[in-house]
Amino acid sequence: MKGGRTKKTSDKHRSSKHRASQPFSFLFVVNELRFYTSDHCDIHRDMWLNVLPPRDNSEYAGEIASRVMRFQNGEVTEARGYQWYRSEMRSEGSCFSQGGQWLQRYSHFAVFSCNPHLPLVVVPGDPLTTSPGGPEQPMHALLFFHSSCPELRGVSQATTLDGNTPWGGTPLKYVAGRDPSWMPGLVPAAYANPRPGAPASRGLGGELPIVLGLMAFSGSPGRADEVYLGRSGHRGLWRDQAWAHNRPPAQYPSSTQEVPCGFYVAVFLDPQNPTGSTPDLIRSFEWDGPIVRESASGSGASSSSKR
Repeated sequence: MKGGRTKKTSDKHRSSKHRASQPFSFLFVVNELRFYTSDHCDIHRDMWLNVLPPRDNSEYAGEIASRVMRFQNGEVTEARGYQWYRSEMRSEGSCFSQGGQWLQRYSHFAVFSCNPHLPLVVVPGDPLTTSPGGPEQPMHALLFFHSSCPELRGVSQATTLDGNTPWGGTPLKYVAGRDPSWMPGLVPAAYANPRPGAPASRGLGGELPIVLGLMAFSGSPGRADEVYLGRSGHRGLWRDQAWAHNRPPAQYPSSTQEVPCGFYVAVFLDPQNPTGSTPDLIRSFEWDGPIVRESASGSGASSSSKR
């Protein structure tokens, strides 16, 4: 099981047909992780002295839980009547309804930004309940699956080395297409495709919690859900599946002297939409097309660097 679900090959044509005939939705939370808050913390570093997230869950001080959110028809809204709950530190958390119904989780990951030389690290599962540096829950560098399917040429699919990817393709250290409109606003320019003959970028997909976690770094500390829900009458930054922010995320550490920033993201089936929110449909959303579409007004990595 990777990231909280069993690997399964989706039926692309069946899922696409269902998605077109009914509204597709899912619920999710994006919780800001708190760690290294004391001067006496045992800070975890790699062999090159990069500061990493804690190896042991005892080094976490907690989380700032987001509101439960719903994605449907390209729009994110608050899922009123649902709440995130974790009884105590290092116990498993989940979402439940006011009627006491616990939601079925689809998958979950934690995403961390460490420093400019180690931009993004991914931990499958919930680091508050597991030891992420142990043999069962290793930390991974962010990779992008390049599908061999012609229909997905130029679509970058966020994953890890042992991620829950479809058959036919390769995870690489750079995105699949050139000049994506969501770089550097969503993915750092360090992941730009170096190949001169790379196809034009056609969007970002892959493991849904990883993609949602990448979005969170563009928010303000303690207010992750405003990235998706908006604030003061303004819409969120993920609009109609396009990313509406072309500057580097504010919460990326700017030097090797800063501690990482991280978010735990969990995706759930929508109990109010049982036929339009299934594991097969969510997997199709992840791997059969872009989660984040190219923006018509996007600048891309090359033009963004000229600003």
